[in-house]
Amino acid sequence: MSLIVSLRGANGMVLASDSRGTFGDPRGVTAQNDSLKKVFKLSKYVGALVAGSGEIGATIMNELTKIVEEQQLEGVSAILDITRDTVKSRYDSWFSHFLIQPIQSAQQPVRPDLVIIKSGYEADANKKPLVQRNYQLIAALDFAPMLHDYGFALNGIAQYALYLLNRLYIPDSPIEKLVSLAAYVITETASQDGKVGGPVQIMTIDPDKGCISLQPEQVDEILQQNSQKSLNLRKSFFD
Repeated sequence: MSLIVSLRGANGMVLASDSRGTFGDPRGVTAQNDSLKKVFKLSKYVGALVAGSGEIGATIMNELTKIVEEQQLEGVSAILDITRDTVKSRYDSWFSHFLIQPIQSAQQPVRPDLVIIKSGYEADANKKPLVQRNYQLIAALDFAPMLHDYGFALNGIAQYALYLLNRLYIPDSPIEKLVSLAAYVITETASQDGKVGGPVQIMTIDPDKGCISLQPEQVDEILQQNSQKSLNLRKSFFD
């Protein structure tokens, strides 16, 4: 499984994920791999997060990145449209006889789970960034575009992260603060559910610099700072 999260901030956006892929029925014996890439840069001002079938997601993202580059696309809506066209075309080709959602009385296989969160800026005619947008595409809903207009989007093992974001997220926060929050909800979820884990991946989208992937040492520093914050919170109840 996965946890992917996108946060809108006052001066940019933050995209983050874990790196764990889980193989097998979670009700029985499973295996895991902690090196899955789930955060993707698609253009200067648009990124994507992928959960579900990681290998299919990587295939789609690889194809999509080439299309965006060849067509010189910019802006989250334009790239959302080409994303939906691409993923629907591939799913209709690869899984034409699979059900979109399971039906209890049917014996047909179901299409593989795939979630894509598309985050970034709308762009003007000169490809300059305008407003921020978070969209989500889900295989079980035939990739119908869903606009998240309340500041964040998340998917995967989301119950702990949703609780924490409802308590802690402030939409007009600077991205310097939101990178810590994004990392926190992922590591807190990983501490409670083994289907989330591995290195935390983080990318910011700055209206001037565009998409910037944080290096592992930068993420490690954020995690260390978060550990101290958690310790201080715990101590506050007993001091």
